[in-house]
Amino acid sequence: MIDENKIIEKSSELYIKYGIKSVSVDDVAFVLGISKKTLYEHIENKNALIQKVVETNLFNFFDDILSKIEQEDDVFKSLCTIALYTLKMVGKTNPSYVHDLKKYHNSEYRKIIEFRDNKLFKTFENCLKKGIKEGMIIEDTDIRCAFFNQMLKISILNSESDFDYVGSPSVQKMYKMILNDIRGITTMKGHEILEQNYETLLHLK
Repeated sequence: MIDENKIIEKSSELYIKYGIKSVSVDDVAFVLGISKKTLYEHIENKNALIQKVVETNLFNFFDDILSKIEQEDDVFKSLCTIALYTLKMVGKTNPSYVHDLKKYHNSEYRKIIEFRDNKLFKTFENCLKKGIKEGMIIEDTDIRCAFFNQMLKISILNSESDFDYVGSPSVQKMYKMILNDIRGITTMKGHEILEQNYETLLHLK
């Protein structure tokens, strides 16, 4: 049975894989095996559909991250979980998706930026402050700078660039760079613990 949630889920899959401009409402209806008229009984128009897709994706993304790190006492595993989960999400997203949002649906694009700069940053900040309190992270670490250093590396996976080289960036390569960045802000105590668990963190799923 088709409902709004199913429409949003399938639309999200198509947008992330092909970009928004490349996917019409007819395409969504066809993949779902329904008529466009039936689809419009659940969704007002394409703009409303895109809004629901963005909001649902952000909600699910944040909920998944919180559910993973709330079970962790290990500050390094929490920081790595945030980085790796974000990398995986960005890595599977067609660059056209972000480009289309920014150009044609800027209000929805701004929601992603605001989510990154507020909710995601706050989660990262809480983890880093916990690490500082536990003596794992250097006390005078610039938390916002550390966060945006990670976000910049993550964004490379989704950037459209003419710069090409052998062995282009992958989720695992960028994750290793971020893990090494975390190593760079550890105290002596934190460094020792991180080194003991480095291989486990490097192959975190």
